[in-house]
Amino acid sequence: MIPFAAPLNFTEVSSSGNLNQKAAEKASSADNLAIQYFKLTENVSGNLSLDNNTTHKKIILDTNGFNLTNPNGSPLTTNSSIDLELRGSGNVQSTLLTSTATQESTSHTGTTIFDTSDSSQIVVSGVGTDLTVEKYIDRSGTFAYNGNDIDSQGTITVGGSTPNASTIFGTSSASSTAYGINTTDGSQAARFIGDTAQGASSPIGNGYELYIATIGPNTVSQLRMDEYANIGIFQYSGSVGGHNRYSGTSNHQLNFAGARRLWWRYVRSGNDRSFVFTNNLSISCVLSGDVLNGDTVTAGGTGTANKSNTTDGSFNVTMTISGTNGSSQPFALSVVNSGTGSINTDAYTGTLSASAL
Repeated sequence: MIPFAAPLNFTEVSSSGNLNQKAAEKASSADNLAIQYFKLTENVSGNLSLDNNTTHKKIILDTNGFNLTNPNGSPLTTNSSIDLELRGSGNVQSTLLTSTATQESTSHTGTTIFDTSDSSQIVVSGVGTDLTVEKYIDRSGTFAYNGNDIDSQGTITVGGSTPNASTIFGTSSASSTAYGINTTDGSQAARFIGDTAQGASSPIGNGYELYIATIGPNTVSQLRMDEYANIGIFQYSGSVGGHNRYSGTSNHQLNFAGARRLWWRYVRSGNDRSFVFTNNLSISCVLSGDVLNGDTVTAGGTGTANKSNTTDGSFNVTMTISGTNGSSQPFALSVVNSGTGSINTDAYTGTLSASAL
């Protein structure tokens, strides 16, 4: 039992900071008195901390109808071995509702943890993609062409969404070329893959590939279909009888008779960036930013977004919470007391915030 005449220190509080220091501002010995009574005299924004002092026997924080709120974390940090007794009707709340994670490096992959989020995180990883483009061109008789001719004619059947699909064979979107053919993705990227009847819906199907950017000028009348291709001699099953790039001409030529559908393929591999957010909070959150924007992710759930055809792993994402618990306490991304001590609310009539962690 505390003696009736136990020494008491009364301290008015009008700003955030350390309560021990505020008591000592009156007199150096004031913080050593057995009973410490702190009373808010206005609304306070920030954190009130309390260090342990073995001379303290009773500690009271009277909100006096004023609010103690902290938009950046916990409103209280008591490390006292004596309970801090809250009194009054003023609210003591963390109003921290958002946490932001940022990666500025475009080469970033890996895991990024959000602050004050119970280790909620975004994982960025690379995802390999197939950006191959296929198309056909209906022609009658021989066809002399370069990459721009392939681009300007026919119908794309595969890879229409590939970047620059409509100009992928020619020179307009190429960083390197050979004989008027795009070689940005290698000398074997651009290929003639066979001929069919003009009503066919797919190439000849035996895996034939003629690497059209590797065929240099020559003086022979005609090359066999296996030359500069991936098959053995006399194994071509289409109607094109031969091909050539005569010395002194700029175009390659396919030789055939009648109406045929000529099939082409440009092989390109791509890379997407996958962004997977995991919500480790006890409640849902809403995401905003340059990826995952507008996504609501339930407690323990995940949200996923992709950046297509890029190796850019940078991001800036904010997670936001809202709402109250079943006792009408507003949720926050922080606990009320971040210290090692305890809070007694038996005589307190205000509203504490509730941790979403």
